[in-house]
Amino acid sequence: MFEVGDLVRFKSSGIYRGRFNPNKRLGIVVSIEERVIKSLWGDKQDLIIVRWFPWDQEEKTMEFYLEHVTKVS
Repeated sequence: MFEVGDLVRFKSSGIYRGRFNPNKRLGIVVSIEERVIKSLWGDKQDLIIVRWFPWDQEEKTMEFYLEHVTKVS
């Protein structure tokens, strides 16, 4: 679903409120560890490493917390 270089943000809804950080509005995917996290449903999920703007914080997170940033016209 995600590739290295994708611009991402936390999903606007449907995630644990304590996980959301308003200072992390824009990130770039710098690495992906495929199929390393076992979900509650038994399938394997990717671990996404994101560097958050202003590019000084790096964080490992599960793919279902993130969504692609789309261009707004």
